[in-house]
Amino acid sequence: MDNNLNDSEVAGLDPLTFTCDKQRDLLAYWLKIRGDLSMPRRQDLDPSDITRLLPSIWMADVIAGDQPSFKVRLFGTGLVQAFQIEGTSMDLEGASFTGDMIIRLTDLVKTKQPYYIECEFPLESEDYKYYSTLTLPMSSDNENVDIILSYVHCFS
Repeated sequence: MDNNLNDSEVAGLDPLTFTCDKQRDLLAYWLKIRGDLSMPRRQDLDPSDITRLLPSIWMADVIAGDQPSFKVRLFGTGLVQAFQIEGTSMDLEGASFTGDMIIRLTDLVKTKQPYYIECEFPLESEDYKYYSTLTLPMSSDNENVDIILSYVHCFS
């Protein structure tokens, strides 16, 4: 099976259904830095190119194994505020609300395909009822997903 993602397959995500323009902007940036590769490398990502997106971005390292695990390397300030947790350096398996997320991330590692999903907000919140996430794979060797990049939009 060919795991290379071409632009028409990414368009299959239907960015018009994304809940915010910043998710569309991140997808466009990911495509740009990916170039001819199946996935962009971490060194291709320049945070200064996406400063307005950073408050709602999180990134996780994929810890390879029979069952991959995930360690958060970046958790934007907007996400800290929304989720009331400092997620940087957190093992995702340790958070109470990440069960379904870990299943989706594990699938992303296997398929090497980005995904978009809308869900109920996983915590009691007066500010948010729902969230959506665009989640994208990155790879240092163009074969294995070793970093996951995601933009989360929280809304009511």
